[in-house]
Amino acid sequence: MELPNHEGLRWIVSTYGRFHARHGGSIGTPELVLPNAEFFPDEFHRDGPSVARLLTRMIHYAPIRDDLGIQLAFVEPDAARAGGCGSLACESGAPGAGRALNVQELDVGYRILVEAADVPNAEALTGSLSRAIGALVLHEADDPVDAPTSEIAAVACGFGVLLSNGAAVWAKACTGLRLARTTVLSVEEVAVALALFFAAHGTRSSEARAYLGATQRAALDVATDWVESNPLLVETLHERPSVLEAGAFGIEPIRGPIGRWLHKRKLEKGLRPAPVTAQPTMTDERRRRFEEARALVDEVMSNR
Repeated sequence: MELPNHEGLRWIVSTYGRFHARHGGSIGTPELVLPNAEFFPDEFHRDGPSVARLLTRMIHYAPIRDDLGIQLAFVEPDAARAGGCGSLACESGAPGAGRALNVQELDVGYRILVEAADVPNAEALTGSLSRAIGALVLHEADDPVDAPTSEIAAVACGFGVLLSNGAAVWAKACTGLRLARTTVLSVEEVAVALALFFAAHGTRSSEARAYLGATQRAALDVATDWVESNPLLVETLHERPSVLEAGAFGIEPIRGPIGRWLHKRKLEKGLRPAPVTAQPTMTDERRRRFEEARALVDEVMSNR
């Protein structure tokens, strides 16, 4: 499992920093939504009413109003992506490549598009609905909305575990098991955003890991190592996230535990103020001689 490339890392950090700078104060520390009975106690029957109940519950956990006017629309993949038996894993093309923004703004409220192939798979469905939640948050905040940015917003609002599971879904296809995804961002990119979420709020990822698949855990391990190797970036995210929005930050490579400790010591030493040398106190005798010398100079200058 590898990190996203340098350009991808920079985009994720700046996008997360922008969202955190603009809305972190009002949102506070979001609850991390987990796929368990505590968060989702409703019985699910893989039908329209069940999807509607699921969406309503997810909206309740998001930093938006519960009474938004929401329409649900179930759609099939477009012709460019449809393939094989039409199941989630039989879509043609690169995984996630055709996943457009799944929220449409109406005159009153919003329409959320749910792909029919996602409904039978819990990870695919909750990942897709998490994308929609992110888009709704951006719409309600009057922020620019696009598919990848809505996924970063979803992570920042506590839906990162659900989104991560939707970013790498093993599902049955005509030719056997195949990896699919319901996100535009890759599982590695979502993992970096999720690691930033934990760093931003000072929380540990141990609870989340219990609800992640093996692929997602591996991606989060690498992303966490990278975030922990960039302490200055984490400090900036805490104290001056608008700096990240502007792109004014450096990116350090992954270091081992000892390397991270040494790098942190180096940063602390560089930021430590230089010691100030105390000026010697002038004695009465030195002050008397200084005054005599100054008086002599003044006398010579006045006689010129």
